[in-house]
Amino acid sequence: MSDDLNLDVYLPQFAQFLLSGDDAPAFAKLCAIGTWEVDAKHPIEASLCQQFGVKKQADWPLAPLALMGEGVEQKTGHWFLAHPVHFVLQRDFFTLGDAVRLSTDEVKSLVVDLNQHFAQEGLSFLPSKSGDFLYCHVNNDVDVTTFLLSEAMGRDVGKHMPQGKHGMKFQALLNEVQMLLHDHPMNQVREQKGLLPVNSLWLSGGGRVESINQPAQKLGFQFFANDIFSSGLAKWADIPCQKLAAGDVSLKPAGDAVVVTDHRGLERDWFAPILQRLKKKELKAARCHFDVHGMTFTLHLKPRDTWKLWRKASPITAYFHVVDA
Repeated sequence: MSDDLNLDVYLPQFAQFLLSGDDAPAFAKLCAIGTWEVDAKHPIEASLCQQFGVKKQADWPLAPLALMGEGVEQKTGHWFLAHPVHFVLQRDFFTLGDAVRLSTDEVKSLVVDLNQHFAQEGLSFLPSKSGDFLYCHVNNDVDVTTFLLSEAMGRDVGKHMPQGKHGMKFQALLNEVQMLLHDHPMNQVREQKGLLPVNSLWLSGGGRVESINQPAQKLGFQFFANDIFSSGLAKWADIPCQKLAAGDVSLKPAGDAVVVTDHRGLERDWFAPILQRLKKKELKAARCHFDVHGMTFTLHLKPRDTWKLWRKASPITAYFHVVDA
């Protein structure tokens, strides 16, 4: 790496790393010496859209971008991400439970039933290639603002239902989904196996592919990621999306680089190498963007920060104060 390199590392679902309790001395050091910036209004997907220059519609258009990443030819109309979820009753409200992972056969069965039930309402559903979520297509124009799963996790879901001109219509649609799923054969089998039933869908990331703005200019960085959303962003920007190998500590791009990586092996593969390269002045600047509870925490780092020997590390979780909403 050259000493004029700027490196941006995006870390979705970073809360999983925090909960793991893994020993991370290099990360603790980086937390202590860097400068923190917190954006409570924008989840990390929004921050990544802004990095690329994608503009917000009613939502950040994650669904059409993900479809683009999967190479799916999109019909005109509005697309949403639709995650199967399990609502948990608290004292006087519902929250989102643990993530629900469906088998391939369960996804196929669910999609068939949803498409049959909602065909007359101009809605159709399509499974994602990963199987982690569905896509929901609406034929008509809609004015709806939604919240991402990460923004609603652990909070009152009633305050994070679809909003906007057609918000009530979509809330009624979700109520209909919940009735369809109540005592659904798929859920009966899941409960017999001790698995969480799917009692709703969570709509988010809506948008129209034809309404995504054109790139303002050619981006001046190399891009490394493995997920379909990032792949869609790269296709939109007309730049390569280079794959990250497991344990890839040898990443040495020729210029500025943006990386999206998961929560595995972070201390070994990213935090320790970033600290060493800052010490060796192999980086002009590094920015680490962390996704925690629907908020983006950004840690700004420069080589001179490594000389701040008087800064003592606090417990890692102390740097991630979550604002309730």
